[in-house]
Amino acid sequence: MLALLTGAVSWLLVALLFGLIDSIKFHAPTFLAGESYLSYGRVHAAQNVAFLYGFGVPAALGLGLWFLCRLGRTTLAGPLVVLIGVTVWNCAVALGVAAILCGHGTGFDSFEMPLWCARILLLAYLLIGVCALLTFHQRAPGPLYPTQWFVVGSLFWFPWVFSTAALVLLGVPQRGVLQALSGWWCAQNMDAVFLGFAGLAAAYYFIPKLLGRPLHSHYLAGLAFWTIALFAGCGGIPNGAPLPSWIVSLALVGTVLTVMPILAVAMNFYQTANREFKALDSDPVLRFIFVGLLFWIIASAQQIVGALPTVSAITDFTWFGAAQKELFRYGFFTLTVFGSIYYMAPRLLGLEHSVWHPKMLKLHFFLTFLGALISYVALLVAGLEQGILLANTANTFPDVMRRTMFPLRMGTLGDLLVTAGTVVFLINFAGVLNQARTQCCPTRKEVG
Repeated sequence: MLALLTGAVSWLLVALLFGLIDSIKFHAPTFLAGESYLSYGRVHAAQNVAFLYGFGVPAALGLGLWFLCRLGRTTLAGPLVVLIGVTVWNCAVALGVAAILCGHGTGFDSFEMPLWCARILLLAYLLIGVCALLTFHQRAPGPLYPTQWFVVGSLFWFPWVFSTAALVLLGVPQRGVLQALSGWWCAQNMDAVFLGFAGLAAAYYFIPKLLGRPLHSHYLAGLAFWTIALFAGCGGIPNGAPLPSWIVSLALVGTVLTVMPILAVAMNFYQTANREFKALDSDPVLRFIFVGLLFWIIASAQQIVGALPTVSAITDFTWFGAAQKELFRYGFFTLTVFGSIYYMAPRLLGLEHSVWHPKMLKLHFFLTFLGALISYVALLVAGLEQGILLANTANTFPDVMRRTMFPLRMGTLGDLLVTAGTVVFLINFAGVLNQARTQCCPTRKEVG
């Protein structure tokens, strides 16, 4: 589990560095323009792959395995097999990123790696996933907690969506608009359902536990689980897509119906906290998880608003959608994972609770929080301004781009802050690992 989380955070730093290059190129096109492998298209695809497959999937698996062991009161099944799977996975992601930078990307959002790399990833995931299911199977008798629902749901969701994408986009490519439809469906499910399940699993575990209160309602948690599974993956299709109108309408209805899990999650945690929101700031882990959950609510609500025809007529094909994705990934999921690691890592290493450097922990939180918020607001403002200006036929496209340049520069500042926050975390984490090494392997003087 620690290998999964350590590798995940390392890949997050790689993704953020690619994202920083990506962001700078918008307002400084000559930046690193002499190298073809650092062109915008390749760097952007490499960033997506490094985040989703280098950070997102391993982080979800690392959290999921820990929750299954903790809630099931059991040990991990096949730890050596999991370690082999992690090693194969990281090597495959590295090869995939290198292939993209060399110009062998597929061009499909969230599935940019070549088919041969996707096969290796699926094999590595099966090694880890089978061990996770065996761990779940050998759990102690008793009712399932909502966190376990979300973990098992994410374990099944990824191989289904990923294998489908590999087949219909890369293996036996569909023709015409079916290809675009398959790409939209797969990308939406990877973010909204798979990453959503993984992040909410952490929220359902840590918020009641650290507040010392039982979850308000398992029924509301079940409603959130099934409505996300049924409706969250239906969106992601632009209203102006060249598809039959019933498909576009079905996607719109599915997106609007995700208001049900938003209300269910918000009401459940509001009642669990018993309106004492100051307690949510009393613990660093709670601070990360709670802010991440707020970002999930905002990002999910924005997707509903953006799907409405009157709004999408202005915001489609602008930075509006990128802002929502940025907040979901770097706000909700990243903050949730970091909060979970702050709780889990000392216990996995057999250390005391207060091993983290408190000032670095606080600095990491504010850098990541402010960076994600600045990037989101900057892209949101740029998207709305871009849509309004493009609606006026008197404005030329170069004029629109020039007038939205300032928000994009602010977005680069946000990316820089999140990157700095991740570096602070890695330094702090290195100190924790050093403490664990010192405790397990005392010096010769201490032994004497």
